[in-house]
Amino acid sequence: MMYVVTGGAGFIGANLVKALNERGEKDIIVVDDLEHGDKFRNLDDCEIADYLDKRDFLERINNGDFKKKFKAILHEGACSDTMEHNGVYMMGNNYEYSKVLLHYCQTKRIPYLYASSAAVYGAGKVFRESREHESPLNVYGYSKWQFDQYVHRLLPKKTAQIVGFRYFNVYGDREQHKGRMASVAFHHFNQYRDSGKVKL
Repeated sequence: MMYVVTGGAGFIGANLVKALNERGEKDIIVVDDLEHGDKFRNLDDCEIADYLDKRDFLERINNGDFKKKFKAILHEGACSDTMEHNGVYMMGNNYEYSKVLLHYCQTKRIPYLYASSAAVYGAGKVFRESREHESPLNVYGYSKWQFDQYVHRLLPKKTAQIVGFRYFNVYGDREQHKGRMASVAFHHFNQYRDSGKVKL
């Protein structure tokens, strides 16, 4: 059975693909958007069975084109740009897309592991999964929070495993394509490597 990794050419997704490879898994479909083609570099040392554009994948899901059951869908695909202010785009890409995959997984009884975000907490000082501590500051955080709420409402009727990961600041290999949205650690490392000092 195949794994599906959405956002598989991105930072976290490509690291998941590499980790699956290291466990002997090569039957992997990577789903992403390579409009900005430099993300392919995150996959050039990975073994995958297929690559699908995120729009094609969604269309094939909606058309029932996949006859074999997937082992799991690892949904890391999203717009994580906290400076993106287009709420229609953000909700379509991060919320609606996630809902389609969630319902597909529940119908087919496929484990669904998805990326949420610590952005759901906003400026809060308590990081607990409870409404009084969740107050997103931007539409990115709101899109992630809204999907978490949707999952909570569905949980009593779930037919397959659902796991959400509220990532805090993450950094490491394969984040170079993110440009200004790469981690502070990434930018400071590059400053130090290039000039011998870090400007804070």
